[in-house]
Amino acid sequence: MLRATSRVLKPGGLLSFLVIAVASGLSAAETNMALDAGPEHTDAGPGYPALMEAAGFEDIQVIDVTDEYVATLTAWIREWEAASTELEQLMGIDEFTERQKRRRQALAAARDGLLQRYLISAISP
Repeated sequence: MLRATSRVLKPGGLLSFLVIAVASGLSAAETNMALDAGPEHTDAGPGYPALMEAAGFEDIQVIDVTDEYVATLTAWIREWEAASTELEQLMGIDEFTERQKRRRQALAAARDGLLQRYLISAISP
């Protein structure tokens, strides 16, 4: 995917994306907790810079935006709770409850240092 992206971007083109990743240095149990709390495609490895370099990208930057992720999850939970009556009617109480539960798990994992969010960017050669 990264190699294909580097081929279609013009030279000097910017590629940026966000990932939610398991923090490094965790025990096996903590890693499993982080994977359970994160979204479906939580990244369990630190390999993006190396993969991007192998695909030919330059000026690779990785910025930790975990604090912003925590703020976003906090606001999302709060605003969904404020609109819970309407949202429960739209999607059903089970779906609403499950989504809020997953957000709370992700929030706890991020606050506990198990999950991190990164903004990754690089320049196409």
